[in-house]
Amino acid sequence: MNGLLVLQSDFGLSDGAVAAMEGVALSVDPHLQLYSLTHEIPPFDTYEASYRLLQVVPFWPKGSVFVSVVDPGVGSSRRSCVAKTVTGQYIVTPDNGSLSHIARVIGIESVREISGEERREGSRYTQTFHGRDIYAYTGARLAAGLVTYDYIGPEYDKSEIKMLEMPEASFEDGMIIGTIETLDVRFGSLWTNVSSELFRKLGAKRKDLIDISIYNGERKVHRSFVTLAETFADVEIGESLIYVNSMNHMAVAINQGSFADAYHIGIRNGWKITMELAERR
Repeated sequence: MNGLLVLQSDFGLSDGAVAAMEGVALSVDPHLQLYSLTHEIPPFDTYEASYRLLQVVPFWPKGSVFVSVVDPGVGSSRRSCVAKTVTGQYIVTPDNGSLSHIARVIGIESVREISGEERREGSRYTQTFHGRDIYAYTGARLAAGLVTYDYIGPEYDKSEIKMLEMPEASFEDGMIIGTIETLDVRFGSLWTNVSSELFRKLGAKRKDLIDISIYNGERKVHRSFVTLAETFADVEIGESLIYVNSMNHMAVAINQGSFADAYHIGIRNGWKITMELAERR
């Protein structure tokens, strides 16, 4: 292990939950290098936790340990686990869907259930803060090299990992149909599940107009013609664009504005987007 420990949660920073996890980790080994992925995952949103892990994990060195705590089933029969990715990182998390994107896109080499003995001393009588008492503790011991991955607990079949439903985008009769998977949260851009590879089937070129429609369930809530851009500078301030985001998927934005706020667009839960080539400029 390389001593790198990265924390993610839905705890926010308005109370002491994150600092408690950090304190437990540093009590295990004060020389650990602690980092935060994010603590602003919407409460209980395991899909968002899964997505943000995919956004970050591939860019960290082999041997890095991630602790992801979005755990609406805390204290229940759901498994606590450590997954090893095919690229050599480790993810300590409840097995509740948070591994879905990593499993599908990066690949998981193996997964182990955390032993019931692997928890912070003095924590046996509370079952509501496993992020502190099991996940941060176990992740710190693993990152510090105080335990090996094999020691964590028994391996179980990768096919048993809980996977969330993730609809696939499609290309039909010159139209791409996809979903709005998440937002570029701070800037309000729509991040879709349409890969840049699939989008290329439209045959669109830079500065072409793309006819996009957005649906909430069966109801069309927005339609516009947006410019296919390589950078935000390809359009004027306030103009809409479609571009390849950092996840190599298509995103829709307003230059120096929030597309989601401007048109009251949500994510997942029936939010669909279609894309067609409109015309060339």
